[in-house]
Amino acid sequence: MKHLLLASTVLLAISVSSSALAEPTSDASPTDPPKIPYATLTSGRALSTWFPETLTLLREAQALEKEGKTSEALDKYRDAWEIEPYTNTYAELGLAEARAGNLLACARNLQVALQAWTPHYPMVRPVELLREVLTYCKKDLGQIVIRINVPDVRVTIDGEDVREWPYFSEIYVEPGKHHIKAAKLGYWMNQTTVEVGSRERKPLSIAMQPKYETHFIGFSRPVNFSVNANLSTTGTKDGSPTWPTKLIIGSVIGIGLGVGGLVTGLVQASYAKSDEAAKPWIGVATASGVLLGLGVIGMGIGIASRPSPPAPNVIIQPSVSNDGAGVQLTGTIP
Repeated sequence: MKHLLLASTVLLAISVSSSALAEPTSDASPTDPPKIPYATLTSGRALSTWFPETLTLLREAQALEKEGKTSEALDKYRDAWEIEPYTNTYAELGLAEARAGNLLACARNLQVALQAWTPHYPMVRPVELLREVLTYCKKDLGQIVIRINVPDVRVTIDGEDVREWPYFSEIYVEPGKHHIKAAKLGYWMNQTTVEVGSRERKPLSIAMQPKYETHFIGFSRPVNFSVNANLSTTGTKDGSPTWPTKLIIGSVIGIGLGVGGLVTGLVQASYAKSDEAAKPWIGVATASGVLLGLGVIGMGIGIASRPSPPAPNVIIQPSVSNDGAGVQLTGTIP
């Protein structure tokens, strides 16, 4: 009899262990959606949390949801969020998205609601419920961890603005390929495609490149301009008059001085502390403008009067540095 009892016990242990091995191991993440009750929108806390207009929209949303009009109900919840985009409204919208089966939208909204919550914040819903629902909604999602080298960048994923950015660097996404754009005024648009698996955390670094760079330099003292030119007094081999060439050279010098004086006068006048202090610099700018005009006229006369047509190749290049400026003349006058 004892042997029979021992044999029965061994067979029972073997059968139990075999059945345990045959069953799949359970996942730590919840497989069934949690029960999400509707909020009590007539409580004192609800009345003190939302504006009357927001409460009206939330009540209408609940009524539509109970009638099975899920799409219309979600539109009402989003309208309420537009009026009050705060923690409790994020929570109600996220819970409604979970009831509708929109797990990605649920995870993104509850992520914001829980991030803004503090122990002293008056919550209409138990925080434990929000955490439980978020755990369920994000269980099969992926995450893109975005890092950008400049602030205030607009980020879109698959053409949709990501309102969590830049408050959250970790953005929930559905598993698969996603097209990401980063845009900012004055920078080249950055576009990339990222493939994210279920429960994968994918880092993404985005380097924004500026289109241009502008520097404004203030002068603390008068700016000096220098002009160098080679004045030749020798005539040409064929006995042609040299005055047109001299006139061109003089006109080039006049143009250079005119440009330098005009820039200096305008810059210093703009930085003058009073109208009286600006008057001398306005005079300099006016005189330089006249000199510039005469230089242009003289160059035109000189070129028109030259017996041999080749036109002079002259480049006038003003340059500005931190503590001064200059005009560089380069070229050839045959």
